[in-house]
Amino acid sequence: MNLDNRIIGFAATHLLCCLWVLCLLAATCVCSAQVQLPAVNLGETNFEDAFGGPGWLLQEFPEAYVSSELKDSNGKTIPGNNRVTSYSTTTHVAFVTKKRVLGGWLSGEILLPLVDLDVQLANGTSSRVRGLADLTVGTGLQWAPRKIGEGVLVHRMVLDVGLPTGKYSDRRPVNIGNHFVVVNPYYAVTYERKKVEFSTRLHYLWNSANSAPFVGFGIRNMHPGQAFHVNYATSFEVWKNVRLGFNGYWLQQVTDHQINGISVPDSRERTVGLGPGIQFSGRDLWFRLNSYIETDVHNRPSGIKVTFRISKAAWRY
Repeated sequence: MNLDNRIIGFAATHLLCCLWVLCLLAATCVCSAQVQLPAVNLGETNFEDAFGGPGWLLQEFPEAYVSSELKDSNGKTIPGNNRVTSYSTTTHVAFVTKKRVLGGWLSGEILLPLVDLDVQLANGTSSRVRGLADLTVGTGLQWAPRKIGEGVLVHRMVLDVGLPTGKYSDRRPVNIGNHFVVVNPYYAVTYERKKVEFSTRLHYLWNSANSAPFVGFGIRNMHPGQAFHVNYATSFEVWKNVRLGFNGYWLQQVTDHQINGISVPDSRERTVGLGPGIQFSGRDLWFRLNSYIETDVHNRPSGIKVTFRISKAAWRY
């Protein structure tokens, strides 16, 4: 099996890092708006996600996100003209060795996003920040494909950790870095039969506390809650090396945010993204273009996302 773009496809783009400040400035409930989940992989990985084999993979993930709405805890739009525009590109380097552990190949990855975030709020507040977001490192196991029925099943498990290396200042209300540690393990699986494939990736998100939040909040620390999120996709090979399909993501926060160690009620976040996608492939090179419209959003911005992924398999052995 070729390495291709299928190995360790985690590419959380971080292009909405620290957008909790938007809700703070726009919402009426200050307490529930001071904390928000960090940006995670929502739809950045999709078609044929779990395939892989020994060698190197280089990927670049340009992405755009535009939101003109902020949603409250009931999913209703917060009044006013609030706009968030984010552009980012994430560099992803992954490596799968020939060393076997529990039947899978030992693997690792590094991701580093570059972000341009522009915020414009109805009350006249505007802010723009550019720079590097937090570095993510991960290690895991990639299993070889095996035949199941008339198709092929392949899967992968990875533990990713986001380190607080990104651009951050407690004097600035909008930041790109999180200033806390993010632990985000995932399990990816793909089943492919003839020209049809189905892929999904299941994540669990845990965050440490931020002990130096924006000084304007007047709080000692804030602790984002834990969350479950999943990507899912299906595609059909309409022509040789060309796939068309449908993809989506779902995020549900499962524990409350905390401020100064006290749980914040009605603060759990939720979002669902749905949309079409296309994949082109050649020898050791893949291009994917996917789009999402968000719906059923609670306690976070709601918008449109477009992702473009370039993958190159190299130095296979």
